[in-house]
Amino acid sequence: MKQELVVIGKIKYLGDDVILYGCVDQGLKKATVVWEQDKILCYCPKIAGEDFTLALKKFYKKECRKLINQKIKAYQPLFKDKVKSVTIESSNVRWGSCNSNRELTFHWQLVLFPIEAMEYVVIHEMCHMSHLNHDRSFWRLVGKHCPNYKEDMKIIGSEKI
Repeated sequence: MKQELVVIGKIKYLGDDVILYGCVDQGLKKATVVWEQDKILCYCPKIAGEDFTLALKKFYKKECRKLINQKIKAYQPLFKDKVKSVTIESSNVRWGSCNSNRELTFHWQLVLFPIEAMEYVVIHEMCHMSHLNHDRSFWRLVGKHCPNYKEDMKIIGSEKI
């Protein structure tokens, strides 16, 4: 039996407070979450529970992957080295990382911040393809591609980078 949409609360999405709506549909086997214009809708077989939380996290990861891949595609022509792979994870240590194989990893919670902050982290990690440290040359390259990076660092907090 399908019920009406009910307001569950506000959640963050790309730096904005967005209303999260829920709808119980007992015919569903698992919860699903979708972005619809200015709201996020969660359809689930029961009112709350683990399915709901997992579905919301899955939604965030999927959105984060999509947006980060768009940013990498946009910035890739500015770098001589090509990104080998992109992983979205739940590391509590960093917002992003790049290894010597040009494999980039990002934290899914970047999707909670404004798109400019996410873009900064993408540029930061892409700059590591040329400089695997944080020396002066690295920061010059970051500044070349992201002139407002210091403001973006403040938004997300630099301790995880």
